[in-house]
Amino acid sequence: MKNANPVIKEASEYIFNLFKEKLPGEYVYHNYKHTLETVKGCKKLCETYNLTSRDYEVLLLAAWFHDIGYIESADNHEEIGARFMKEYLNDRYTLEDIKEIETLILSTKHSNEPDGTLQEILHDADFINLGTELFNHRAELLRIEWEQTQAKKYSELEWAEIQLKFLIETKYKTEAAILKYDEQRESNIISQRKLIDKLAVKNLKVEEKNKPKPVKEGRGIETLYRSVYSYHINLTSIADNKAHIMININTIIISIIITLFGTGFTFSGKDGGFESVRFVFPMAFLLITSLAAVVFAILSARPNVTSKEKFEPTNKHSSLLYFGNFAQLELTDFVEQIKVLKRENEGLYDNMSVDIYHLGAVLVKKYKLLKWSYNIFMAGLVLCAVGFIVIMLFSY
Repeated sequence: MKNANPVIKEASEYIFNLFKEKLPGEYVYHNYKHTLETVKGCKKLCETYNLTSRDYEVLLLAAWFHDIGYIESADNHEEIGARFMKEYLNDRYTLEDIKEIETLILSTKHSNEPDGTLQEILHDADFINLGTELFNHRAELLRIEWEQTQAKKYSELEWAEIQLKFLIETKYKTEAAILKYDEQRESNIISQRKLIDKLAVKNLKVEEKNKPKPVKEGRGIETLYRSVYSYHINLTSIADNKAHIMININTIIISIIITLFGTGFTFSGKDGGFESVRFVFPMAFLLITSLAAVVFAILSARPNVTSKEKFEPTNKHSSLLYFGNFAQLELTDFVEQIKVLKRENEGLYDNMSVDIYHLGAVLVKKYKLLKWSYNIFMAGLVLCAVGFIVIMLFSY
């Protein structure tokens, strides 16, 4: 069907100039080329319909103006396009015809369901690329446009899934479009499905490649646990030796001081007693601090159980290898649990980890008590020596 109405030709030139002068470069899909394809699609689909000249003109004008609103905004571009159409046509058409064109433009909203032959033709022409071999090419342009104008970023898989959903949900309404383009649309759906499967497999391989490789539980792990156990045992031995040193030294000091006081030792050698009470105070202070030091040392060396919970397989805070937990089990239960543990590498390492934790907790307490013992002993010696020096200086 041909129409020589000069208004349509002038409108096409007007639309071309608007796109050329005012459309931002980021719109690589919704531009003059897409509008022209929509107009051509309308003309092709109209060939099978016996439209009046008036309907034909109204349809083509709506096709020319349906996306011109993008020169101002992508949001509500249909309303903007209708406004441009009204300003351009003004008194060239009747109010009834202008209203019809506006209705056609607004019907191109994706959420709208076309009503009537003209709206269905315009709908199918607007999405005619879905049924052509250029679908992927045009879809990629739309993806670039969204990235540039709306900051929407999609992975290859995400975009393929969006396009598949769009292909399935967008169906042709006219018989002409179904006969000419639906077969290719179905082919594009199949191709898109294959592409999604291919990208999904590719992404899975990348994820597997980038996934941290699990540590092999072999000689390296066994060496780690062996070293940690040895380290903790050595630290325990050192702490006990230090505690024994403090116990021996302080008990000797306490014994000497008590002996001196008990035998009535005199510093001057006269009258079998203390010549001056002044010397009693530093010795008494040394006696008290030595007693406190030896108490802390004994507490450090004293056996200690950090946990007395009965071992339970479901309790992650207990260990079958820690005597504080397994000592409450019957012998037969303990043997059975050991058999189970030997069959589970992960469970075995977990139990060893809990055991090491309990050893560490004991060590922390031992070294804290030792620290107090040594600090008190040092303070007692220093203050006692200073006391004697001061007394002697004042005496002479």
